[in-house]
Amino acid sequence: MVDASINGTQDTSGNGSEVVLVCRRPGDGLDLHLGLPRLGNVYLHFVLDLWFEHEVKPTLFGRARLIRFADDFVLGFESKDDAECVREWLTRRMAEFGLTLHPDKTRLVPFGRPRRGATGGKGPATVDFLGFTLHWRRDRKGWWTLGMKTRKARFRRAIGALEDRCRCQRHLPRREQHASLVRRIDGHFDYFGVNGNHSSLARLRHQAERVWFKWLRRRGQRGKRLTWERFRAYLEVFPLPAPTIRVRIWAMTP
Repeated sequence: MVDASINGTQDTSGNGSEVVLVCRRPGDGLDLHLGLPRLGNVYLHFVLDLWFEHEVKPTLFGRARLIRFADDFVLGFESKDDAECVREWLTRRMAEFGLTLHPDKTRLVPFGRPRRGATGGKGPATVDFLGFTLHWRRDRKGWWTLGMKTRKARFRRAIGALEDRCRCQRHLPRREQHASLVRRIDGHFDYFGVNGNHSSLARLRHQAERVWFKWLRRRGQRGKRLTWERFRAYLEVFPLPAPTIRVRIWAMTP
């Protein structure tokens, strides 16, 4: 698998994307800031999608697939030789449009299913894509299966957002605080609630409870009287969303 990133000078998408394109049209000095999702998507459709589908794939020995969302993409290959060749071709393709692949963020990753007899509980490598970390893990029967978990940077960002929310609204009535936190957590679960990521969802809910308790206790003298036992009793009546799988992306069999 080729995990690619293209050098750019500005990320305007605000989503921590690893593929941000900034292209200068030769001769006229026009900068195209392709971190903008709509423009970057149209540009990459011609520079990357059509090129890979019609010019690259017919020349390969094994199966290959491009997976792209807006300006994030990975390339998967059945053959390591194909992956190495396409990495070189991709460098030249980007150069045609005045772009370069980021040397630190473009890498060739061995990501095939580990052998049944392989030792340990983790695969050979991980891939970060769209806020998730993809990895191989063993299921309860010992078979290797794909796993997805929230990327560490995205998890920290989500906790930071909850911290800010609880701090800013700590003087509001608790019912209003609860409703606001439910919306925030539900939105997170809607995106990250995929099969294989339940433990990350449970961690986020646990951290949300701790953060909320912390800021409720900072509401003056009355807040200091709030104990963890009383807070747990309140959560029995007004619980935060339970970690649930909202989307099943795959159902793999050995």
